[in-house]
Amino acid sequence: MNFFDLFKNKKSYMCPLMNNHLHFSCRDALEPCCSANIGPAFIKNLSKIDSIKNFVEEKKKYIKLLKDGKIPEECKNCVHLTTYKKTNDFRINKITLNHYTQCNCACIYCTQGNRTIEKIKEDANKPVLFDVLKFINELYDNDLIDKEKLYIDFQGGNISCLKNHEEIINTFLNRGVGTIYIPTNNIVYMPIIEKLLRIKKGELCTALDSGCRETYLKIKQVDKFDKSVENIKRYIASAGNDSIIIKYIIVNGYNDNIEEFKMFMNKMIELNVKIIVLDIDYRDIIDGAFKIPQNYYDILDYAKETCKTNNIDLGIPPYTQQVFDRGYSCK
Repeated sequence: MNFFDLFKNKKSYMCPLMNNHLHFSCRDALEPCCSANIGPAFIKNLSKIDSIKNFVEEKKKYIKLLKDGKIPEECKNCVHLTTYKKTNDFRINKITLNHYTQCNCACIYCTQGNRTIEKIKEDANKPVLFDVLKFINELYDNDLIDKEKLYIDFQGGNISCLKNHEEIINTFLNRGVGTIYIPTNNIVYMPIIEKLLRIKKGELCTALDSGCRETYLKIKQVDKFDKSVENIKRYIASAGNDSIIIKYIIVNGYNDNIEEFKMFMNKMIELNVKIIVLDIDYRDIIDGAFKIPQNYYDILDYAKETCKTNNIDLGIPPYTQQVFDRGYSCK
């Protein structure tokens, strides 16, 4: 049975992202969806306004549509849709910050598309789309935040390239936050990340994607493998390894061989990394013509075996697990 067939005869729907999530988007919009989905926009042209308090009314409108069984066009066939369950909690418990795209490497799988070294140099001095801090403070001022549960996800470019990142992080710390998740290429060592890890308010995620400099250079287009590894080691030495996540994204034709993955795993064991995430290049995840080759399963099997033997937690994103289970990508 197709996943979406489950809802054919249901009359009411809900979406946890619609209820409790805000995404400050690189599309200059405030949305309910995470950066991997493009759903409805609560507010467009954020760069031209001073207040976002009207998003509450837009949010109510979409929640009512779903409850009445009317799925907005942008929400059709979304995996986050579920059957309606009454709730009175509509405060924000997750904020995704994706209002900046500046970066210091050029990953070939970047969702921004067609990254080159020339392009990232060109983008380096461009201003961010809008002042997200004024909107964040407005949410707190109007008691729209669940401070204890609030999960912050920096999903734009690389946080080291966001000029006011410390001010944003300290605002969350001072006004109330649960966890701040920072995906970073880890090329630049950042004391604020060390602080978050030490006070148990942060999670660091680095996609190393390789076990050697040569493969790293092909995927990231910068020769910074040794620097990234060195910084992982520094963070673990200063703050422990319980909130440091290292990701291996399998990229077809680059690092999709068991020899490369074995080198990666050996490096993780050497560094005493205790959380690893295995993923598949998002370009292949959304390409319905992509059939998962056997070497991907060889990597998966080796990951499971080696992580179990070395007491390492292995994470596989739900959408990636679905692809592994099916043998082909989502569409």
